[in-house]
Order: sequence, then C-alpha cells, then structure tokens
Amino acid sequence: MAPPDAKTERTWRRLAAGELSWEVLRRRSLILERTRSHFLRKGFTEVDPPIAVSCPNIDPNVFPVVLSDADGRPSQRFLHTSPELSMKKLLAAGSGNLFCLGKVFRDREGSPLHDNEFTMLEWYRVGEPVEAMMEDVEALTRELAGAIHGREEIRRGGAAVSLSGKWARRELSDMFAELLGAPMGGDEKALRAALVRKGLRPGNAEAWEDLFFRAYVDAIEPALKGMGPVFLCGFPSALAAMARRRKGDDGICERFEGYLCGVELVNGYEELTDPAEQEERLRQLAARHERRTGVALPVDPDFLDALRHGLPPCSGAALGFDRLAMLLLEKETIADVTIR
Repeated sequence: MAPPDAKTERTWRRLAAGELSWEVLRRRSLILERTRSHFLRKGFTEVDPPIAVSCPNIDPNVFPVVLSDADGRPSQRFLHTSPELSMKKLLAAGSGNLFCLGKVFRDREGSPLHDNEFTMLEWYRVGEPVEAMMEDVEALTRELAGAIHGREEIRRGGAAVSLSGKWARRELSDMFAELLGAPMGGDEKALRAALVRKGLRPGNAEAWEDLFFRAYVDAIEPALKGMGPVFLCGFPSALAAMARRRKGDDGICERFEGYLCGVELVNGYEELTDPAEQEERLRQLAARHERRTGVALPVDPDFLDALRHGLPPCSGAALGFDRLAMLLLEKETIADVTIR
C-alpha cells in the first residue's frame, strides 16, 4: 500500500492534470451524505468499529493487511477487510439494525475495480430475511440515482439502465445449467468437462472450488453485462462459511450477489447463528486459507463468545461504495471517483 503522503501527492497531481475533478468529488460527497441519511431515516444506528483488529475475517481469496510493530516486524494485528465480526458482536449485544460506512483494507488488490483501500457500506437487519436486503439495495440505488440525475436511471456504455423497478432474481444453479450445461455443486468431473467445452482449459490440479470460481468469472459474470440490475441467489454452502443453509437443501445457502451493469456491487446473506456450526465452519475455512496461502489466521474467540451469548436471526449485506459512486457518476473505474 502507498504511504499517505504518496497518495496525497498522487491525488494533487491528478487534480492538477484534470484526471480527477472537484465536481466529481463533490458529487461523491453528496452520495455519501444521502447514503447515511437513507439508513438513518429507516431507524438504523450508524457504528464506527475499529479498523485495527487482532482477528480478521477469514477468506481464502482475501488477504488482510498486516500491521508492523515498533521494530518494523509483522505484528499480530491487521487492518480489517470488513467490519462484519465487530458488527455481529454489537448485534449479539442487542444493537438492533445498524450500518457502517467506512474504509476497509485488502492486500494484493489492484485493478480498475479493486484497490487496497476502499469504502464499504455494510448493514444488518434483525429478524429479516435476505429478501429485505435486496429490497434495501433497490431502494438505495433508486434514491441515489434520483439525487444525482433527477431520474431513477443511470447510463452505461451509452445505454440507459432503469432502477425504478425490482431487480431480476436468478438462481445461480440455473445460470450454471444454462451457460455451462453443468451442475453448480461439487461434481468436479462434470464441471471440468463443461469448462473444457467452453474452451476455458482448467488446470489438472484445480480442485472443485477453483473450477467453480473459473466458471463464475469466465462464464457467468460476462453474461450479466446485458441483463441490467440482477441478483444471483443461492450460492454453494461450501463457499459461504457465515451464511445460513437453505431449508431443504443443505448444499445451498441463503446468499446473493447483486450486479449493476455487469459490475459486482453487493454481497449479502442470512446470517448463520448456530455457534457450534459456525465455529466448525470457520475452523475449516481457516485451514483452507492456510493451505491456499500459507498464512495461518486465528478464529476470533470474542466473536465465538458473542455467538454463544446469542446472535439474533438477522441478515446482512456489504456494498462496494466506490463502485456504486463510479456507476452513479457514469465513470469507468473507481480511480475516477476516489482520492487514491
């Protein structure tokens, strides 16, 4: 990650060269303001969890930034990749509905849609199903588009994209069947054969999880660009360690990902509240993370204590605010709407 003084210098040069405009930053500020007021009007409590934590979220595909001690050596503290664990501790303590709008940090990130440091909107509803989170996304994007453009639509690639109605809901398993002719689940042989038929050439050493993500990125996501606003629903439970399993189908969890103009914008799910199941799934995830990355991350004991105390039935979602600002302001990259 670039040091703060380097980021300030880079931003100054971008503003001086016209690569970033004050008008864009002012409109981004308006989007921040309206996002906060949207949730406050709905009775949510805004919280500001610590960003330096001793136990980060564990995800084999996400790398936390390790802080250094006074001697410059890696410490046992990390910059959080999400406020999820901190917010769930507050939920277990009786917070009710809450949201956080602030910075998160992830190492080894860098692309037109990724940065090591970015702004995340995360919120939780107590006693609500995952459908309520999707409705929140619909209502928020409509309101913000209206505030920026005076109409409930945005433009992308020269085409108008309406935000006035409900977003499409598509089962991910149906997308796999339609686009790959293969089941989404753990049939590694069938999924590998489907990828070969698509010309995607998976490696012989790739396990089912690798094959799933290759199919998702190379076959599913490209098809979403022409669909307008859409939620993909029902992800494999093996890939969502903190989501509740779907009733009647333990292999699927109540998780969704929302796409706008083909850009992944939001991820949400009904939360797993069973402390024993959650601990087992987190320990399995930590072991998988260590196998994939060579880095051992601790499972947060305070989070497990909070679950034992009692996490209420709830759903949560995390939205990439920089991507949302990029889409609302009709820009091509998050660098066009951020100080970086």
